[in-house]
Order: sequence, then C-alpha cells, then structure tokens
Amino acid sequence: EASKSAQIPRMETFTLFVGQKESGKSSLITAFHNPSKDESPKPTTALEYLFARKSTSPNQPKDVAHIWELGGGSKLRKLVSVPITPESLPNVVAVIVVDLSKPIDLVPALVEWIGIIKERVSECLIELQKTDEGAARALGEKAKGRMAADHPDSSSVKPFAIPVIIIANKYDKFKSFESIQKKAISLALRFFAHLHSATLLSVALKDKSSQNQLRSILQHHLFVRNPSTKSKEPSVNFEKPMAVAAGTDSFDHILRSLPNGMSSSDFVDDRGRVSNDAGQMWGRLLEELFASEDCERYAHEISEDSKVDSEVFHEAIVDEMRAQCDQTLATYKKEFQRRLRIEKGTGSKSSKSRSSKSKTSSSSSKASASSSKTSSSSRRK
Repeated sequence: EASKSAQIPRMETFTLFVGQKESGKSSLITAFHNPSKDESPKPTTALEYLFARKSTSPNQPKDVAHIWELGGGSKLRKLVSVPITPESLPNVVAVIVVDLSKPIDLVPALVEWIGIIKERVSECLIELQKTDEGAARALGEKAKGRMAADHPDSSSVKPFAIPVIIIANKYDKFKSFESIQKKAISLALRFFAHLHSATLLSVALKDKSSQNQLRSILQHHLFVRNPSTKSKEPSVNFEKPMAVAAGTDSFDHILRSLPNGMSSSDFVDDRGRVSNDAGQMWGRLLEELFASEDCERYAHEISEDSKVDSEVFHEAIVDEMRAQCDQTLATYKKEFQRRLRIEKGTGSKSSKSRSSKSKTSSSSSKASASSSKTSSSSRRK
C-alpha cells in the first residue's frame, strides 16, 4: 500500500529557443505545443514564456517543461540569463534555430548564438560549482556521455555542459537550391553540430513527418527521464530533412567530400585540432555560392532591420524587460519552494492532496491547461 502511494518527484526542464529573426521559432514551438493550431503565431519581440505538462503515470505529479522564446535577435542576448541560471542549469535545454532560406546569414548567426549560450552556461557552471559541486560534476559527465569514449573525435569536440539542439528551419525553401549549395549548407551545419556535441535537425513544418520528428525529439529532451544514450543512425542525406543525434557524426564523414579547393586539414589538422578559422571558412564558402543580387538585397534588409532594432530596443527598455522577467521567475521559484516544503513536511496522502491543489492553483494563475497528455499555458506577453 505504501508503494502505491509513493510519490515520484516531479521533473522540470527549462528550454530556451533562440536564433535568427523570423527564422520560425514561434512556429516550431507551436508545432510542438499545439500542433492542431493552424493560425500563424505573432512575431516575438522579446522574451515569451509558456509551459507544457505531461503525465508520467496515474495519480502522480505531472512533469513540467518551461519554454522560453527569445525574439528580437542577438541584441537582446542579456535575456538568456532569465531561463539559464545556476539553479536551472542541470535541467536546461538550448534550441538554436537557423533559417535555411537565408544561407548567407546562417553561419554567422549560428556561431554567434553558440557563443552567447556557451558564455552564459559557463557563467552558471562556475556559480553552480560553488553551491553544488556534485551537480556541476554530473553535468560534465553527461556532456562527455553524449559521445562514445572510443569515438575518434572525442578529444576534438567542444561539448556544451547542457543538451543543445540546432534546428535548421524552412527546409521547404532549401529544397529549391542547387545541389552544391545544399551540400555546402548541410556540411557546415553538421560540422558545427558535431563540434559542440549538439543534435541537428532540419525541419519543414508543412511536412507532417518532419513535424512529427520535431515533436519526438523535443519530447525526448523535455520530458524523458534519464534519456538513453543510444541513438539511431544519423540521417545526413541533404536531399531529405536531416536528423543527426549528438555524438553520432564524425569529422571524417563530414569533411571527406568538401567542395573543390577545400581540404579537411583546413578545418581539422592531423592531430585532431579544430581550426579557429573554421567559422570564417564556412561563411566564406556560403557567400561565394550564394553571391547574387538577391543576397545583396537580403543584406540590405538586414541592415534596415538593425536600424529599427537600435531605435526600438534601447538599453533602458531591455533592462526594464529583464527586471520584469526576473520578478516573474522569482515569484515562480518562491511558489515552487513553498510547494516543495509542503510535500516534504506531510504524509503521502496529505502530500498528494496539497500537491494537487497547488498544481491547480499554479496552472490557473498562469493560464487554463487541458487534461491531455501534454497540456500547456497560453502565451504571456
């Protein structure tokens, strides 16, 4: 009887979507969170939050996935510190979205966001080591575990301390490119994903199978307890949407079929050291392949967008928004700690009752949540 009433601790994950402006981050989140919704989401201008819940078993607390989306581009990079904190770090997932329809901007944007996320994670890891050395050590072990110990690139990669998913969105636009262009983009994406032990996925949201694959991968990262390290064989054929789990690719496979004039030693030397200029080389390659009037017009549009951003997102506005987000997060943490004390300080029956009431109160204060397997809140501006 005691075993039946035993409570399984609720799992919480903290996921942040970042990436290029208008790359489709909101649409990707909607495809995961509310796939039956047909209308296009409104553009995100700053940091937006929602949550999803999933039942593990009857009469048990639902696991919660907190999901943030950072809009407005890298000028609002300060706001990554809202969801990525020393306390949340052990359960953080970062999703970097790039736009396949804008290939010239793809590599610079990817490199920039990798740097932004890695810098914030490093800051939090230093703080976590001071307060919970065991948790920090466990993160390091998990990072190493994303790649087999006998993998030929195990000493060359630079893994994140947290799981990272790189989503190459708008594959439907990508399909119209020439074969050599598609190949170059795919190799560049695979290179950076492998270098940082990230999972790579290309997505066409209008394609049902692609949408299902997106949902499957996000479910795995956001809700699966102790996810398996065993992964399917990577799908690297660029004529189809790619799906490459962290640690399943290799520099040898990626660099063996480079375009003419490029050598694998330009990127990784015979001692396994990755060139510091790899990002620039991939960027130059895509610039050469996509040099056209269309790309010049696109560069002009980016310049105009930058002017608008500088007018709209003044430093004071960013700081004020950051303060509001911090206050919201602090309120949530306080409520969560209160519920945790109640659950620990009472018997199993009382704990179950109070947990249920607390969950009902919490979800109603944020938004109405459905009772389906994965339910979620409405967006809060």
